[in-house]
Amino acid sequence: MSVYLQRMKNAQEILGKNGWEAVIVSSPANFFYFTGTWLDSHERLQAVVIPKTGPSSIVIHEMSREDISPLDGVELVFWKDGDPEVDILASLLPQQGMISIDNQWPSEKLIDLMSIRTELSFVKGTPLIGALRVRKDATEIDLLRKSGAIADQVIGKVISIAKPGMKEMDLVKEIKRLFHEKGVEQMSFNPIIGSGANGAIPHHQSDDTVILNGDMVVIDMGGIKDHYCSDMTRTIVMGEPTEEMAKVYEVVRRAQDEAVQAIRPGVSLKHIDRVARNIISEAGYGEFFTHRTGHGLGIEVHEEPYLTSNNEQLLEEGMVVSVEPGIYLSGKFGVRIEDIVVVTADGAERLNHYPRELVRAGKLGV
Repeated sequence: MSVYLQRMKNAQEILGKNGWEAVIVSSPANFFYFTGTWLDSHERLQAVVIPKTGPSSIVIHEMSREDISPLDGVELVFWKDGDPEVDILASLLPQQGMISIDNQWPSEKLIDLMSIRTELSFVKGTPLIGALRVRKDATEIDLLRKSGAIADQVIGKVISIAKPGMKEMDLVKEIKRLFHEKGVEQMSFNPIIGSGANGAIPHHQSDDTVILNGDMVVIDMGGIKDHYCSDMTRTIVMGEPTEEMAKVYEVVRRAQDEAVQAIRPGVSLKHIDRVARNIISEAGYGEFFTHRTGHGLGIEVHEEPYLTSNNEQLLEEGMVVSVEPGIYLSGKFGVRIEDIVVVTADGAERLNHYPRELVRAGKLGV
């Protein structure tokens, strides 16, 4: 059985446990998860319909006939412009019962379906699709390892060429070029280079700011390889750090390391957040750690689960999360260190291995 048919079977098991009759899968990421085909039909309807029992169906526009990869036992249903596509989808659903809906399905399509099939009830898809995607299978973990290894190579080269006098956007362009050399055409997000005071803005939009000797520089980047994302952050210093810079960096490094060490099945996500946050707070910088400790990653760069202070969800083997505490001193500098981590049977495996010690980079004259 292919990995995609197995995922459909797993979805059917969850449908059965919840007493739901079917799930409609529509977003490009979720569509890919169940079919192995990345297909973004934009405003046109695309969906995988997985019933509680029996064969699944794929509904797509006829112009995608050559794009879709057939799956054994899965019916392909094509429609063309002018066809009542929602009616076609509706005809594939059970006569009555509860239908799980992809959270990203356009409300226009859902409202149309609700008016056509008034005897059906609808529930959001998070408990089903989220429950499946949150635990990566061996195929996904292998792809994430490969994506993470590319990110390690890229960030090493970026750090080696970073020097005073360059603009933030110069390094952004280098990151994109280096990923391209590794066969990565799409970024997980637009790379973040935050130098000096810009580093105190967690999601700074890189610009023409000139990197100066003595600056701390936050480098946050990732690429998408074979549809699986990478995401990692390192903070370097141009030349020698001040005493304050070295102190803040060490606090963040220790918070990140101890949070990773605390990861294992059965531990709550809020506990991991608390481990990192307590170290930073005890050092006197709690108010300057202004975001969650991490997020899930896979087909999408931000997905469940989330390492927040109030998330009581328990870690499970196969979950993949970022661990990225930071300290941001407004008007001065920021420090963030981020790795992607997969939860193993008895702990955690880092998918990023570039050193986490403070790198003194960009010496003048080099």
